[in-house]
Amino acid sequence: MLDAHGGSALYQSRCARLRLDTGRDQLACVHLTDKPTLRWYAACCGMPLFNTYANGKLPYITTQLAACDPATRDTLVGPPRGHLFTDDGIGDTSALPRMSMGQLMRRFFPRMFRDLLSGDRRRCPLFDPKTLEPIATPRRLTAEERQALRGSGRTD
Repeated sequence: MLDAHGGSALYQSRCARLRLDTGRDQLACVHLTDKPTLRWYAACCGMPLFNTYANGKLPYITTQLAACDPATRDTLVGPPRGHLFTDDGIGDTSALPRMSMGQLMRRFFPRMFRDLLSGDRRRCPLFDPKTLEPIATPRRLTAEERQALRGSGRTD
């Protein structure tokens, strides 16, 4: 899941843009921490897929691109606009185009507010359009499960 610089390829987008053609019945979600973020994954194999807010009220989605074929990734989501946290990367990250958190937020917040005002947030296939609750029942990792993941070296 990590690239040569120790990072993960992520794509931040509006929930209304997500389309699921197959596999909806295989989706599961978990709270990895006490924060209201959900990690969506494929129940059949455990592959992390998306991160969202705990309900559809905040319409954003972060897609984990590790499962995407690198040859078609740019066709699906476009080329990367920039990289965050490059100072924390492994090795020489000077060739990576950088993006600050401020730049990311300035690009993203207007789209998110538009989805809030227009009602487009209700088009996300991960949430019930009426209640905005997740389509899968979230579970919360226990402290022991979190510790076991940390001890295993997993960072996904």
